[in-house]
Amino acid sequence: MTGRSHLLIGGFAVLCAMRWHILASEPLSVCTGLLGSLLPDIDTERSMLGARVKLLSRFLARTVGHRGLTHSGVVLLLAACLVSATMGKDALYGPMGALLLGAATHIAADLPTGGCQLLAPLSRSRLSFWPYVRTGGVGEIMLLLPTLFLLGWAGFAGRDPFLGHAPPAVHHQRLHGHVLKDIAVPS
Repeated sequence: MTGRSHLLIGGFAVLCAMRWHILASEPLSVCTGLLGSLLPDIDTERSMLGARVKLLSRFLARTVGHRGLTHSGVVLLLAACLVSATMGKDALYGPMGALLLGAATHIAADLPTGGCQLLAPLSRSRLSFWPYVRTGGVGEIMLLLPTLFLLGWAGFAGRDPFLGHAPPAVHHQRLHGHVLKDIAVPS
């Protein structure tokens, strides 16, 4: 997928995760989620992020190849475990969790557009999902629109896809006691 498509899917997914109370609602999390949605393509200098750090992109392209180790679900899972072990489990509910979610959406969105080495470094075979579409073509738009529609519907309707119901509403504190008992009302 193109960088713009990754940004849209990653941004919608982070907003949905905030709506479902999986991520903390903070602006930094949105920014890191968007960065994460571009991060796996740092292994090619033709990407939005790779064009800004060409030396690193060229190095990664030569050593791991495009859609290799940077597009690995195993590496993503290890990164989540490392963040949880070093920074605490609560770090996954903030900007670091949003970064990882953005990267996960990138990897998932690349599966129908040529596939990824999802199990790297355990396996070098490339996994691809149907329908196969070309990056930047009409097929990408035909995949992007329903994906954004479903994420938008789930996020804005407040439906948690895992629990099947709306997240609990924020309850207002009730006033305890009689607040107005000391006010004298003239007759």
